[in-house]
Amino acid sequence: MKRKITIAIILIVIAAALLTLFCTRRKVYGNINVNVQEERTSSSDFSFTADKGDRLKISLRTHVKTGTVDVTITDSKGKIVKELDHAKALETYMDVEYDDTYTVTAVYTQFTGKFKIKVSTKRF
Repeated sequence: MKRKITIAIILIVIAAALLTLFCTRRKVYGNINVNVQEERTSSSDFSFTADKGDRLKISLRTHVKTGTVDVTITDSKGKIVKELDHAKALETYMDVEYDDTYTVTAVYTQFTGKFKIKVSTKRF
């Protein structure tokens, strides 16, 4: 009888650990990864849907040899809700104020180098 109780407790602990891991795992909405060897002017973007109350984690890593990279996040109406600073490494957070589709846009001008942008959030 004690053995059955011990096995049941172990299974409950394992199930609770797996549930916790699943619920706290980050959900990646999208990313942009650009590596340019010759000078280029262009833009890259991706869109995602977020719900009111979500807390987004925005990561930016850059290695700019020449030119500039400007990163903005806009809502579905085109209004800029977040503009990222020019930095080699930046992690910032954004609290979503309303349910909407958001677009992350990176505009690079006369650019050589590389950059990566990633947007993620916790599931719960």
